[in-house]
Amino acid sequence: MLHKQTNSVDSIVQHAEEQDQLYDVTEGHELCGNDTSSGSDAGSSSGSELDTELGKCFYPSIEALENSRPPEVGMKFPTLEDAERFYSTHAMLTGFAARRGTNYKRKKFHLLCNRSGKLKPTQDLQRKRKVNVLGSQCQAKVIVKLHNEQWEFTGVKHEHNHPLCPSPSLTSFFLDHKYLSSEEKLFLRVLQQSRVNPRKAMNIFQRMRSNFGNVSSSNEKDMSNSQCVDQWRKENSDVETALKRFKELELRNQGFSYTMQKDEDNIVRSLFWTDARSKVDYEIFGDFISFSTTYSTNRHNMPFTPIIGVNNHGRILVFGCALLQDQKAETFKWMFQTFLHVMRGKLPKTIIIDQDEGMVKAIAEVMPQVRHRLCKFSVMRKAQEMLGAFMAARGNMNAELHSLVDNSLTEKEFEEGWAVLIERYDASENEYLRLMWKTRKSWVPVYFRADFYPFVESAEHGEGSNLLFKDNVLPKDRIEKFIEQYERIQEGIVKTEEEDTLQSATEPAYFSMQPIEKHAACIYTRQIFLRVQKELYYSTALNAHEIQGGAAYRLEKVFDYENPEFDRNSFEVLVEPGTYTFKCQCAKFTRDGILCCHIFRVFTQLGVIEIPARYIVPRWAREFREERLKEYEEKCSKRTEGRKRCAMLLGKMADIGKGICADSAKSGCFMLELDKVQEKLVGADDQIVLWSK
Repeated sequence: MLHKQTNSVDSIVQHAEEQDQLYDVTEGHELCGNDTSSGSDAGSSSGSELDTELGKCFYPSIEALENSRPPEVGMKFPTLEDAERFYSTHAMLTGFAARRGTNYKRKKFHLLCNRSGKLKPTQDLQRKRKVNVLGSQCQAKVIVKLHNEQWEFTGVKHEHNHPLCPSPSLTSFFLDHKYLSSEEKLFLRVLQQSRVNPRKAMNIFQRMRSNFGNVSSSNEKDMSNSQCVDQWRKENSDVETALKRFKELELRNQGFSYTMQKDEDNIVRSLFWTDARSKVDYEIFGDFISFSTTYSTNRHNMPFTPIIGVNNHGRILVFGCALLQDQKAETFKWMFQTFLHVMRGKLPKTIIIDQDEGMVKAIAEVMPQVRHRLCKFSVMRKAQEMLGAFMAARGNMNAELHSLVDNSLTEKEFEEGWAVLIERYDASENEYLRLMWKTRKSWVPVYFRADFYPFVESAEHGEGSNLLFKDNVLPKDRIEKFIEQYERIQEGIVKTEEEDTLQSATEPAYFSMQPIEKHAACIYTRQIFLRVQKELYYSTALNAHEIQGGAAYRLEKVFDYENPEFDRNSFEVLVEPGTYTFKCQCAKFTRDGILCCHIFRVFTQLGVIEIPARYIVPRWAREFREERLKEYEEKCSKRTEGRKRCAMLLGKMADIGKGICADSAKSGCFMLELDKVQEKLVGADDQIVLWSK
C-alpha cells in the first residue's frame, strides 16, 4: 500500500542540497593553540537585512591589491577595519578567505582562515543556503591588538592544512569577500524598493561598471531582495555597426570568429559568431547540443538561434549564436555547415531541436549520421495550440495525452496506449493527432531511451535556457544588442562555472551514512552529485522484491515524494549476477548518465557500496574538464609544431629556389634530387618511413 509521507522527501533532500555547514567553535587563547574561534562577532546587526548581508564583508580596491604583501608581526593600522581589509586582500590573492574570530573586550582579535572551524553533524543543515566551506581546523591566522590607539599584528601564522583556492576569481565567491560600496548599497535599496529582480539588478551593475568582474561576486542571489523590471535600454546600431563590433572583438579576443551569409547583391542576410572558449568547450562537451529559434527575433525579423550544450556541472553552455534571415531549410543548412566548419568538423552524438520542418531537413542533409529528436515541450505546446478546443470538449483527454507521453516505459506501451486514447475520445479523424502519431518516433521520449539527452526532460533544462536568453534578449533589438548580451551571457556562464568548481572542491552535506553516497561525492561535480544524492534519497521510498531467481527485481514505491520523474509506482530492474550489470526500465542511466533510484535500491539490497566503474560517466566527473583541456592543449601543440615544420621546409625550399632558378642545369639537378628524397621518405601508401643514412 502506498503511504503519503508527512515530511516530504523533497523537503529533506532540499536540506541536504543547501550545503550550509555550521562550525563547532570554542574560544582560543594563543597563536599556538587550537583556535577554533567563532566569527559570530564579526559585525553588528543593523535594522536592515540587506545592510547586514552586504555590510559585514568587503572586496579589495585596485590599490589594495597592488600594495598587498604577506602580513608580518609589527605591522600597524589606524583602525581594525584597515587591518581586516589588509589581511583579507592578502587572503584573496593567496587563495583563501579570512574572517574575524575571537575578541578580548574589543581590544584583541584573531583574523582567521575561514576553514578554521570544525564541521558539526549533518542534522544541523536546516539553514539558509550559503557557499559551502568545510572546516578543517586550519591554524593560519593573525592576532591583531589595540596598542597606543593603533591596531598592531602581534602574531602571524601562515601555514594552512588544506588546498588553497585555485584563483582569486574563485576565492571571491566566499561570502567574506563580497563588497558593494555605500553608494551602491543605497542604489541597491532603491532598486529593491522599485521591485527590480536580482538578475536585472546585476545587469544594471554590469552596465555601470563596464565589465562583470568589477561587480565582485555579489550576484543576483546576493541581491535576492530586489524585485522589479529593468526598463532601461540604450539605443543600438544596425548591421554595419554590428560588423564593426565583430572586427573589434576579433582583434581583442584571440579565437573570436564570425561568418556572414550574403545574397547576390552582397547584402548580409545571416550571421554566425563564436569565441575561443566556446570552441574549447565544444571540443570537450560537444557530445550533445540543442538548437532553438523560440527565444527572440531582432528588429530585422532575423530569428535568433543560440547553439547550446551542457558542461560537467549540468549547466548550460553556449557554443555559438546565429541571426538568420529566415527559417528555411537552406538557411539552417548554412548555419549547421558554418558551425561544423568553425568546430573543425567535430560532430555531436545527439541533437535536440524545435519542431521546425526546415531545421529537420537541414540536419538530415548536413549531419545524417547524428541522432536527433524534436523537443517534447515544443511539440506538446504546439499540440495545445492546435488541439486546445478539441481536447477541452473531451474531458480528460489533454491530461491523459500528457501522461501517456511522459510515463510510457516501452514503445509497445506507448503505441497501445495511444490506440486506446484515440478510441476512447473518438479522435481517429483528427488530422493533427494523425500527424503526431505519424511523427511519434521523432519526439516521444520513449523512442530515445537509449540515447544521451542529459536532463532534457527536467524543467531545469528549459528554465536554464530561458533565463539565459529570454530575460536578456528582447524582440526587435538591434543586432549589436544580441552581440552585447552574448558577451554578458558568456561572462555569466564563466562566473557560474567557477563557483561550481569551487563548491565541487569542498565536502558536501550527507543525508545518510551509506558509503555509496560518499563515493559519489568523490566522483561527481557538486551539481551532478546533488542529482545523484536525490536519487539515493528517493531509493529509500522503495521496496525491492526479488523475481526470476535474482535475475530481476521489482521496485514498489511505498512512500510518495514530490515531482517524481514518472507518475507510476512499479519498475523492474534486470540484473546479471556476478557481473555488476543492471538495467532499469526507466533508462535514466542511458538518458542522463547517472543511475536511477531504482538501481540504487537494488544496490542496497545486494550490499553494493560503491558505484561500479561502468556506471560512472566521465563527463560528469570533477576533473573531466581539466583532463580534457590537457589533451586539447597537447593536440594543439602537435598541430602547431607540424605547421612550424611545414613553414621551415617551405622556407628552405624557397631560399634554395631563389639561388638556382636562373640556372636551368642546377634547377634540373635540384628537381632530380627532390624526386629521390620524396621516394626515400614517402612510401607508396603515403606513410612516412624512417630516414636511413
